Amino acid sequence: MKPSLMLTIKTITGPDDIVKRLFDLGLYPELQIEIIQKISFNSVTVVQFNETILALNQEEMACLHGS
Repeated sequence: MKPSLMLTIKTITGPDDIVKRLFDLGLYPELQIEIIQKISFNSVTVVQFNETILALNQEEMACLHGS
């Protein structure tokens, strides 16, 4: 199993409906998330933060900017 990647969200930008959905899911700037794996032909990214695990599509992931 590959080691996971840690990412701290700096900004969330993109279409308003997607940004709102990401905030509703609990994602926000300065949150540290762990990228666990990519599934479904690398089109879905599984992330974890706190006790939450989410599967985000490419459009949603493209809205998350961080380091």
